[in-house]
Amino acid sequence: MREIQRDIRRSPQTIADAAGLSVSSYRRRLKRLREVGVIEREVALVNPGQLGIDIIVMVSLVDERGPEYDRLKRLYRASPQISQCYSVTGDADLILHVHMPEMASFESWIQANIIEDPAVKRCTSHVVYSRVKFDTTVPL
Repeated sequence: MREIQRDIRRSPQTIADAAGLSVSSYRRRLKRLREVGVIEREVALVNPGQLGIDIIVMVSLVDERGPEYDRLKRLYRASPQISQCYSVTGDADLILHVHMPEMASFESWIQANIIEDPAVKRCTSHVVYSRVKFDTTVPL
């Protein structure tokens, strides 16, 4: 798992050698991990800093339960500008990771999609100016 999380583009032989497996054993394990859903999908990781700005938005709702909460979750899932949405404990109810080409786009987007929504009590946004750590691997 560590080896395929690091870079699955490497040859099966290279990954199998690093994991101490034969190529056929590696391929069988990989197939099984895909079938049972441990491996959800394989994607290219894009550097968001090359394509605009990252913004973290903390959203507090009028009511954290019920139909409005479910409606907002559906809306945020469908929004291409939101790459991640977490339901959390604490002061905020939802934390969104938003990507925008520039600040003017963000301003109009947040106005239309967050601030004007009657279910939203408060929102706070944080522009990411430096990524301290980013890792997609799951510790094993």
